[in-house]
Amino acid sequence: MRRITIISIILLVVITAVVSLYEKEDDMPLALKLERAMRLTRMMEYQDDDYDYTIRYPSFFEQTEDSLMDKGSCRFSFWVDSTEIVQTAFVEPNPDMLSVEQGMQKYAEELHATLQTKGDDYFILSGALHSDNGQITGRRFYAKFVSHRKLWFVQTLTYPEDCETAVHRLLKEIHDWQVWEK
Repeated sequence: MRRITIISIILLVVITAVVSLYEKEDDMPLALKLERAMRLTRMMEYQDDDYDYTIRYPSFFEQTEDSLMDKGSCRFSFWVDSTEIVQTAFVEPNPDMLSVEQGMQKYAEELHATLQTKGDDYFILSGALHSDNGQITGRRFYAKFVSHRKLWFVQTLTYPEDCETAVHRLLKEIHDWQVWEK
């Protein structure tokens, strides 16, 4: 009888511990859950058939159907509650053959970028996200433009400001993005 009581108490303690751990994870802020998911997820690869570029995206992001996109474009998103993270890639014409410096100035102004980085054949812009009506509170963007002939190959990420740490892995993926392997 004594053994049954001891085993019952131990079992009750174990069940209580498991339930409390589960509830703690469920009460975790979305940004922390997302940070953990980003750290653990497998990255998938998307190969564009029109322009032959490749991007990597988290396996839990959903792809928008190609039929809804322009030629050379792709979109992957994560949406839960009011949190949306969108990763896109597209090809933008550069008919005026703008240099990297000129392109960076043009798009930095258009996008209201507050941070700018320039490489040999690319530039990166980031800042608060804006719409036609002004700044969108709490939303940010990060974009890399790669110059090739009369085209800009662009990869962007838009995300909530409070998820910046959570999307760090994706920001690094975009920063390191090579349109074609060299």
